Parts: sequence; C-alpha cells; structure tokens
Amino acid sequence: MDLKKCISYCKVRKTFLCFHCNYNVLEFLKLKKHIIRHHICEKPYQCSHCDYKAATSRTLKSHILHRHTDEKPYQCPECDYKTVTTGQLKLHIMQHTGNKPHHCPHCDYKAVRSGNLKVHIMSHHTEEKPHQCPQCDYKAVSNSLIKSHIVFRHGGKKSHQCPHCNYKAVFNSLLERHIKLRHTGEKPHKCPHCDYKAVLSDQLNLHIMQHHTDEKPYQCSHCDYKAVTCSQLKSHILHRHTVEKPLQCPECDFKTVTKGQLKSHIIRHHTGDKPYHCPHCDYKAVCRGHIKSHIMYNHTGEKPHQCPHCDYKAVTSGHIKSHIRSHHTKEKPHQCPHCDYKGTTKPQLKLHVMHHHTGEKPHQCPHCDYRTVVKGQLKLHIMHHHSGEKPHQCPHCDYKSVTNRQMKLHIMRLHTGEKPHQCSQCEYKTVTSSALKLHIMQHHTGEKPYRCSVCDYKFLLNADLKRHIKSRHTGERPHHCPVCDYKTLSKVNLKSHIMYQHTGEKPLQCPHCDYKAVASCQMKSHISYRHTGEKTHQCSQCEYKTVTSTALKLHIMQRHNGEKPFRCSLCDYQAVKGYILKTHVMHHHTGERPHQCPHCKYKAVTSSRIKLHIKRCHADKKMEEINQSGLKAGVKKDFKKSISHLTVAQKAFKCFYCNFNTLKFNQLKKHIMLHHICKKFHQ
Repeated sequence: MDLKKCISYCKVRKTFLCFHCNYNVLEFLKLKKHIIRHHICEKPYQCSHCDYKAATSRTLKSHILHRHTDEKPYQCPECDYKTVTTGQLKLHIMQHTGNKPHHCPHCDYKAVRSGNLKVHIMSHHTEEKPHQCPQCDYKAVSNSLIKSHIVFRHGGKKSHQCPHCNYKAVFNSLLERHIKLRHTGEKPHKCPHCDYKAVLSDQLNLHIMQHHTDEKPYQCSHCDYKAVTCSQLKSHILHRHTVEKPLQCPECDFKTVTKGQLKSHIIRHHTGDKPYHCPHCDYKAVCRGHIKSHIMYNHTGEKPHQCPHCDYKAVTSGHIKSHIRSHHTKEKPHQCPHCDYKGTTKPQLKLHVMHHHTGEKPHQCPHCDYRTVVKGQLKLHIMHHHSGEKPHQCPHCDYKSVTNRQMKLHIMRLHTGEKPHQCSQCEYKTVTSSALKLHIMQHHTGEKPYRCSVCDYKFLLNADLKRHIKSRHTGERPHHCPVCDYKTLSKVNLKSHIMYQHTGEKPLQCPHCDYKAVASCQMKSHISYRHTGEKTHQCSQCEYKTVTSTALKLHIMQRHNGEKPFRCSLCDYQAVKGYILKTHVMHHHTGERPHQCPHCKYKAVTSSRIKLHIKRCHADKKMEEINQSGLKAGVKKDFKKSISHLTVAQKAFKCFYCNFNTLKFNQLKKHIMLHHICKKFHQ
C-alpha cells in the first residue's frame, strides 16, 4: 500500500491527517508509525531470539532489552527503579512528583499518559469500545485487551513455564508476578505511610487510596457510595441497585455478580477443592485471604487493624467496620422487611430473617436431626456432640475446648482473673460484653425485651421465654429418662437427674471439705455458704445479700415487687417459683404425697418434710437402736468431746464436727447422733 495515499496534509492547522481514521499529528514520522502499526500492520523487523516482529527498529530494540537481556540502562534518581526506555523513566518519575498533565474534561480524573486518559473517557463517559474480537462478540477499549482476550479465551499458548512449580503463563509479566507472589515473596513496592509492601505498584496505589488518602474517585450515580476502583463500583451497583446477577453456577441455581464469588462457590459446594494450606496445622481454605485470617486468629494472634475510636483491634478491616457501626456510630443500614429489626451487616439481617421469620435451617447434621442456620454452628455441634474433638489445650491445666474463644474465657475466669468489661453504673466487672449487657438490663434498666404471647410475662433472654412457653403453655418435655418416667425440657436437667436419682455420681469435689456436688453452681454456693461466707449479690432496694443470683431474684419478687408469675390452674393461688406451685397443687388439689418415711407409714409432699419428720419422731429411736446394738464407748466419748467445749454464757450450742449451731441442747444432741455418730456406727 502506498503511504502517500493514506496521508493528507491540512494547511489550516498544519497537521498530518490519517486517511483511515481521525488521527492527526504534527510530525510526519509519527503518522507513518501510526499507519504501519494500526492499518497496514506491516512488521518488517524480526527478532533474532524469538518469533516477535515489530513495526519499527526502536520497538524491536526495546523488545530485546525487555525479553532477552537483563539490561536496563535508565535508573530513577529517586528509587531503585530501572527501565529500558527514557519514556518509561519519565512516566515513572511523574509518579514521584505527582505530576499528571492529562485532565479529563468530564470529571476530576488525571492521568500521566494521554493513552490512559483516552481509555478512561471511553470506559466511564462515552462507553465506546472500538476494538472487536475477530472470534466472538467481545469488545474492548484498547487493542491490548483484545490481544489478552484472544490469548486467554481462544486457545492462547502458555509458553512461559514457572521454574518452581507447574504454573504456566501466557505473558512473561504474569509469570514474574506469580513467582513473586508464590515463591520468592518479594514485595518491592513499599508504602511511605506504613509498613505495607506490595508486589505490584497498582496494589500499592490502591492501598494508599484506601488507608491513607481516603481518595475514592468513583461515585455511584444512585447513592452516596464511592469506590477506589471501577470494578468495586460495578459490583456495588449490581449488588445494591439492580437485581442482575449475570454469572450462573453450572451445577446449581446459584447466581452472583463477580467471577471470584462464582469460583469460590464452585470450590466450596461442588468440587470440594481447598488449594491453600496452613503451614502450622491441617487447616485448608478456598481463598488465600482465609488462610491469612486463620493464621492471625489461631497462631500468631496478630491484629493489624485498629479502631480509631477505642482500643479494639481486629484481624480484618471488615470486622473494624462492623465494630464501628455497632459500638460508635450505631449505624444499622440493613432493615428487616418483616419487622423493625435493623442489622449492621447484610449477613446479620439474613440470619435474623431465617431465625425469626422463615424458620429456615439449611445445614443438617449427618449424625442426628440437628439443624442450624449457620454452617459454623453445625461444625461446633459435631465437635461437641459427636466427634468429641477439642483442639484447644489450656497451658495452665488439663482443660480443652472446642473454640479458641472458649479457651480465652476459661483462662480469664480461672487463671488470670481478668475481667475487662466494667459496668459504668456500679462496680460490677465481667469477662464478656454480653454478660455486662445482661447485668445492665437486669440491675439498672430493668429491660425485659422478650414477652410471652400467651400471657403477660416478660423475660430477659429469648431462651428463658422459649423454656417458659414449653413448661407453662405447651407442656412439651422432649427429653426422657431411660430409667424412669422423668421428663424434662433440657438435656442438662436430664443429666443432673440421672446422676441425682440413679447413678449417684457427684463429679465435683469441694477443695475444703468432703462435700461433693453434681453441678458447678451447687459447688459455688456450697463454698460461699460454708467456707468463704462471701455474698456477692446485693439487693438494690435493701441491705439483703445472698450467694446466688436466683436467691436475690426470689427475694426481690417476694419482698419488693410482689411478683408471682406461677399461677394455679385450679384456683387463684400464685407462687414465686414453680416448685412452690407444684407443692401447692399436691397439698390442696391432688393429695399426692410421693415421699415415704423409711421408719413408719408417714408420707409427705416434699423430701424436706420427711427429714423434719425423722428428726422429730425417730431421732430417739435411732439413739436407742444404736445403744441396743452395742454402741462402743469410743463413740460415746466422741459425743461428750463434741459438746465439751460449749459454754452456757454463749447461749448457743455449736457442733464440734461442723458449723451447725442451735439454741437448744437437745437439738444439738439429735444433730450429732443423726449426722455424725450414726455415720461412724454404720461405717
């Protein structure tokens, strides 16, 4: 083709115009290069090392320096950057000076290169895509994108082999990036504001915009959202403002916005492939980011993200954002369509809807009928109830736990005594923020958010409301004792019942005496009552103190509120506790007396009545039985010794063996015979 036919000279502007397109330039040589490169496509210069051809000798020279030699003659005066051409060096220096001479006429965007500005205008303003793929309908802004598309989508040869693994790349630049990411760990680009390092300069630029300058050049046209990158803005628009999810899973009905999400879905739910391995344990993950978070959570304890308002630190920036919304800004942008609930994050709203409205529980336990909303809860259930796996070992004792959080709470409660959460209205301290929240609602605000739909009774916890409905209204008791007819609401009560009534097992031993207990709350109460005398629960309306919170609750209901939530269905009687109502029904309505005296035919409603009956009616008989059966003189000496230290001036008779005291000598005598001498005799 004759170049003279492709060139026309404009005498008015004194520029050379391309015959094929609207391109114009002041220099003839530049127009010549343009025509050869874009229209004639003639590449007369052949590389002697590979199949590469170039339109100009200068382009060939740059290619040889780039691809076949390590020579980079041009050095940046500000940093270690080296390059092949002076043009690339100039562009690099502009990154140091911040000089961006090319301005977008439509927005505030600035660019170092005029080509970048053209691409920006076509991408964001005109939406022009002049380059068409010859093999499919794909269109692109630049010719380089078309070349990359052809190589990736239409059988491009991956000629660049990684020397460390089986990875192959189409371009040498991709191979270099792979080696830095996977093998050498080299991160040449350092952030001037913090310790962050990156493999690519683009990654560093994004980091600076996200964490330091807060520059977000891409504005959503539908809302106030701004983004650092164009891809983030596109994902936002597809997620928030359109229902469009263009990417469909080939195996199921799952649809998503981004290719990365689709890839993660396929690996998680269909292939099961987890290519990323933790170097410290057997943990495997779908994403590299999950491995990083896992290592910081479970091995290094590193928390690089700091809350700007308080001392809170987190592993991920997402946790920081949720924390700020929950504790500082109180922002809850996600509204439930069924009720007034608002959530901080979209997953919270999704869980709320499944918990309270749809009742959907998609995750099924393979070993039992247990179902749950969250997959993590299913894993914990399997470890708790089936596998028995407890991977976290306490460094101070033999305790093991399923989760790392349980281990941290155990160490703070039993070893360090640390209680980081302080009540702002009193001196109460606790280990967890949830316990502090319950304390404030119980003792200060009096808030009870959960109301029974059948009666007017209110509860502090949702679990208490469910238990109330089952026990008082539906009568549901799903857990059956395998030995007797006993039924209960919870597995914990069933376990305690079996140890109390059938096996006699008492696994908890008091460190101060021979007392044993089934439950830890019983042991705590025993130690406080018998040994320390500590009464930690103070009534806010009087000077009453007690050992347990339940006793304080009963005191407030009996003495101050007058609240009696348990009502008899046969009369107008009301009671503070359920067992009192049960006793009332047996006394006045059914006449049932389940407890039998072992010495006579006497029956009673409660076991305490039987004990009192034995003390009143059979204590003397027991003493006679002991004397008739030949009680040894040593036992009598023990009895005399037990009361030898008593003085009448004290007006109180104290037992030598335990802390029992009474005003009557005969009561002390019966106590010693029943609880101490009789035990020795029978042993």
